[in-house]
Amino acid sequence: MLMSLLALFSTFVNVPQPPAELLTVAETSDYQHTATYDQVIDLLDRIEAQSDIMRRSSMGTTVEGRDIPLAILANPPIENAQQARDSGKPIVFAMGNIHAGEVCGKEALLMLTREFALQPKHELLNNLIIVIAPIYNADGNERFGPIAENRPGQIGPDPVGIRPNAQDLDLNRDYIKLEAPETRALAAFLTEWDPHLTIDTHTTNGSRHRYTLTYDTPLHPSTPPAITELLREQLLPVVTERVKQRSDYDMFYYGNFNKEHTKWATYSSNPRFGANYQGLRGQLSILSEAYSYAPFKDRVLCTYIFVDEILRFTAAHADDIKSVHDQVRREIVRAGKSPQPDDTIALRTRFAAFHNPADILGYVGDTDEPTTHRVVHIGRFEATKSIARPYAYIIEPGCENIMTNLRAHGIDVQHYTGSATVESMRITALDRADREFQNHTFVRLETETFIEQRSFHNGTYIVHTAQPLGNLIVFLLEPESEDGLVAWNFFDDHITQNEVFPVHRLRNAPNTSP
Repeated sequence: MLMSLLALFSTFVNVPQPPAELLTVAETSDYQHTATYDQVIDLLDRIEAQSDIMRRSSMGTTVEGRDIPLAILANPPIENAQQARDSGKPIVFAMGNIHAGEVCGKEALLMLTREFALQPKHELLNNLIIVIAPIYNADGNERFGPIAENRPGQIGPDPVGIRPNAQDLDLNRDYIKLEAPETRALAAFLTEWDPHLTIDTHTTNGSRHRYTLTYDTPLHPSTPPAITELLREQLLPVVTERVKQRSDYDMFYYGNFNKEHTKWATYSSNPRFGANYQGLRGQLSILSEAYSYAPFKDRVLCTYIFVDEILRFTAAHADDIKSVHDQVRREIVRAGKSPQPDDTIALRTRFAAFHNPADILGYVGDTDEPTTHRVVHIGRFEATKSIARPYAYIIEPGCENIMTNLRAHGIDVQHYTGSATVESMRITALDRADREFQNHTFVRLETETFIEQRSFHNGTYIVHTAQPLGNLIVFLLEPESEDGLVAWNFFDDHITQNEVFPVHRLRNAPNTSP
């Protein structure tokens, strides 16, 4: 099996030849090894020293105090988010190493950083601001161990880091609760820089297939449709074809077979995952998953070409990308100013199939004989429970942990006192999971809504939905949300069955009737 896969994925990719002192660890080891944190920082320093346009910055620090480096690439050079916005160019953010055993993105993004930094007249820099975070989970990267332990089954490199951070948290499950300093730093970056497009590079295993890389878009059904349409109908079909032309690498949407090879299903729509979180933030995002069973060199090179072609598409369609980005924000803010009964946010979801089947490159049974499986493509989600967007939420005193979380996401929170007619929610059922996940025991509430006039005193907060993160606000604060703050135990001290939930919906401006 191994030899057939090696033959299947091996290909030739043209990478600009750099000075010897700027080669990555992967390149100098013939793709047998990957870089330590210090080697990444040293290479970034050497690239910056030879570049007129690259500027180094920091996203923040890790649990153990390591800097999370950013490489900012622009011509003319810039140093901060305000200068990026003032340029009028789309801002593209690419990150690697969120799981530090999945290192192809780290190495590919270093290669791309070098390529752009050494070519101030690179065509992409005419139309883009590129920001790269090659080693996001820096602490996990330093837990080097044998690949058989840290990433079993993966074809190189050896050794590698571990999946979680130094808190033993999976950073790609932390986007709602924001418990890790790395995730809080990333949320602050997404708020400050507001990238027009994010690329998150991973490695995946799962079902046996013949794709060097799989990808996906934000999956939550309350992702603004303009985002999904641009990514699925325009960007990804073009990029997939161009990667194939440049390298002969095959790519398709992320998924796994069922036992009978009649279905191909994606992963969860929950916004604890980065791409889905950004979709609820109203931001374009692409998940990249190089295939664990392809050789490390092919995973790096395919990721390199994939990101490069996404950048090329974005540069060529800069006006369209910016238009969708700005349109989504305007529509979310407008929706919050004048909520409509048919404008709903999905709180719970289920898998759903696309109308057309998909042809998936795979194998005959457990053999190495290639075949194509025609399958039901379960690659989207439908809402099973939704709520109409309110004008605002009023949050009772004593919920400072919720306020801290909302602010960390970049949500505007204000003090409020006064009287208002509100929708209050009485808890009719409260269930807790049987086991922990990421140090949490999930909570699921059922509620009944009633309308009442209430007076709110000092210590009360109001969160208006007429802000760019309005969709996320609804998902975080609704008590029946399957992945919101209730589910992640933020309200545990404030919820009792048959009692009223401490968050109230305000359907209209205060002091008016619904």
